[in-house]
Amino acid sequence: MCKHVAAYVTEHAADLAVSEMAAAQATEVTSRYAQVAGARGGTARRTNNLTADAKTRKKELLELLPALLGPMSRIAARLQDHDLLASVTLSSKQLRKLRPLAFLAVANSVLTSAARTDVAAELSKQGLKPATLKPLRDALAAFQQAQPATRQTINERVVAGAALEDLVDDLMDEVRQLDQDMKAFKLLNRPLYNGYQQARKLVNTGGKSASSEQPK
Repeated sequence: MCKHVAAYVTEHAADLAVSEMAAAQATEVTSRYAQVAGARGGTARRTNNLTADAKTRKKELLELLPALLGPMSRIAARLQDHDLLASVTLSSKQLRKLRPLAFLAVANSVLTSAARTDVAAELSKQGLKPATLKPLRDALAAFQQAQPATRQTINERVVAGAALEDLVDDLMDEVRQLDQDMKAFKLLNRPLYNGYQQARKLVNTGGKSASSEQPK
């Protein structure tokens, strides 16, 4: 991402000042580099924030779900409902390992089963009336709402990634122009030019085509 070039020309700004053109172009490069770095950091932060929210919602749901699964496993056994028993006997460890969509399906299935007339009647005997289950339904809704938000942000990152590629291309164009201006320092300040060449060899834009590009 040209961080070594940007750091080098910033550190040696006073030395570059002997060439008005090189100094101006170096400023342009550092400005473009700042835009690229900011764009990369911003998209990552937005996605991380929403991913963290989805994880928090899942944790809340995982904490509440056993309060229903335990009683329902007893009810399924009493009703001799083997399908219900299979759906409510997942362990906490198994639930944690489920991917978001699978976990949503399981939680939805459990709450749907809890609303069955025969199951609801048995749950009431254990004090679990429909109103009592509202926190669990709310936790499920919150987790479900967090999923599209995360997926949407990932899609936005794809779009942002395309814009980022444009920024990187612009940055590399400016660096190539700086390459030409820096050639004057073969006469003006050879050590400075040599140092610039070393920084240029470390250029890594994150793309395959320009990751190892060197000044010509």
